[in-house]
Amino acid sequence: MKTELYLGMRPGDLDGKPYARYWNPHMQPLPSHVSEAIAHGPEASELGFGIERADLLVEPGYLPLENGTTKLDSGEIFVAALTKMPGVTGAMFEWWMGWHYMEAQRYKLWHPRAHLANGTKEMRGDDPDLSDRKKYLTTHFVTEYVGETKHEITISFADPGEYFSNVSSFEERGITAMVCGTVALQAAPITIGRLIHQIREVEGGSEMRSRFWLAKLELKGLRAGNPLNKLIGSAVALGRLGGQDLGRDMIVHCGMEMNHLASFLPALYADYHPES
Repeated sequence: MKTELYLGMRPGDLDGKPYARYWNPHMQPLPSHVSEAIAHGPEASELGFGIERADLLVEPGYLPLENGTTKLDSGEIFVAALTKMPGVTGAMFEWWMGWHYMEAQRYKLWHPRAHLANGTKEMRGDDPDLSDRKKYLTTHFVTEYVGETKHEITISFADPGEYFSNVSSFEERGITAMVCGTVALQAAPITIGRLIHQIREVEGGSEMRSRFWLAKLELKGLRAGNPLNKLIGSAVALGRLGGQDLGRDMIVHCGMEMNHLASFLPALYADYHPES
């Protein structure tokens, strides 16, 4: 019998949960820089870049597009979002990535207006013998809203070494976490995007730099030029993912959930790590 999925919490959902006090359905407004990016609308394609150039995120300073969306020549929708996270560390975020998927209630803390459920086949997030990174480096089965569209997807997280040429440079650049994943459909072996979340030390704490490459659909196991990949990458397929507003909806979603997470993650982490 399939578990019923619903937004928000119902009576009893948080009974006995040690993290119940972090449930807050009243999310803060979008950060002003995200609102400005949305008002500006899509940017020039030259301001984005393909995931094969992910090493750009390791360079000091900021890139021309830190908040906004554009359509690359490849057809991918490129989304950039910056979130200020005072008090958050890379260790906190990696712990969160391995902790939140164990219960729908935990996942809903992150985005009360959009998250429905998450989980993995192994459900190893509470295993004390595993490192925080090993807990989340697996495939997550996610159900959430992005805009008005409900998505049932998988996100397969991988070691940053699969995306970056020199991970040994992270520490000297103040990069304390780099979470990378491939997004696919739950219902079919079709890849629909990729994502990177970087935590970087800045004055006053940390910031998250998020990047998404979306809507370049590929059937797993086939080369990009295969006719089947061209077929599933059509405008019809894009419509099923949320249509032409997918980039805007994604920057709103990311801006809301990461800003909300930053408001409680340091205290939640301290609850589970009293020694630190």
